[in-house]
Amino acid sequence: MDISKTQLIFQKLNDIYSEIYPLRVLFSLNLCGNKIWLLPLLLTILFLNGCKTVPIQDRNFSERGGFWEQDENTSFRFHHNAGADNAVIGSMYASGKSTLLNGAQVKISAKLKNNSLVSTGPQSSARIEFKASDSTCLIRVDEFNFGNAYADTSDCQQTIETMHATIQAKDAILHLNVSQHQTEVTVLSGVIKVTLRENTTQSINVRADREIIITHDAIGRSYPVTPDEIWQRIRWRDDFQLYKTVVDWETIIAGVVVGVVTIGIIAAVILLSKGHGGRGHGSGFPRHH
Repeated sequence: MDISKTQLIFQKLNDIYSEIYPLRVLFSLNLCGNKIWLLPLLLTILFLNGCKTVPIQDRNFSERGGFWEQDENTSFRFHHNAGADNAVIGSMYASGKSTLLNGAQVKISAKLKNNSLVSTGPQSSARIEFKASDSTCLIRVDEFNFGNAYADTSDCQQTIETMHATIQAKDAILHLNVSQHQTEVTVLSGVIKVTLRENTTQSINVRADREIIITHDAIGRSYPVTPDEIWQRIRWRDDFQLYKTVVDWETIIAGVVVGVVTIGIIAAVILLSKGHGGRGHGSGFPRHH
């Protein structure tokens, strides 16, 4: 939840509360020696009910930190040069029942800490949205031994290590397919650098709309790919729906209105009953002993 939005809504609720006398009295009212704290309880219930899970609509949108999506049966470890081991470097979104973060299942989303391992099983996928950073940020992705991945590096440089190659990319969009025998890299946007793992003196730059295959001992020549071929490479992304939890402010505001009116009525009834009781006890009739 956005902290600034949370603070704003609490300020608005406080303004409403401060204008309603019965609610203000009830907020500090003692009943049977116990304080009544209905407003905080109301706010808690409203925020819980106001959170909802919705699909991520624009899967191609990228913040400055970029994002990474991985297919089923894949595993990667992520390192960020700007964070300590326990620092949060991004958010992770899960699809399927076998999406794991450091061995623990993620059902919808989770915070991604530095040096974390993200793995997916059958019919499962994951999306990582890296935190926005400055132009010096470097994200390293390693332990990539099998499967498909799609990356938009945005302003951060990503260094991706497979069994066959080291790929360096910045301001680029690329797709990778790794098997035991080769790494296939398709560049959708920008320019990347590919270096052979077995011989770092061998490297090549690959530009957009081209593809290259790297084996254990050789870097092939890049060749052009058509839009239809690119779509065939990345179509696996459509097999997975990813979700995020958002705050439904309309539901919360509507609940606030109903809750304020309800608590105001309760407060008025309590105040009136106390008032009647006080007048009866304080009447001027003499007591008989």
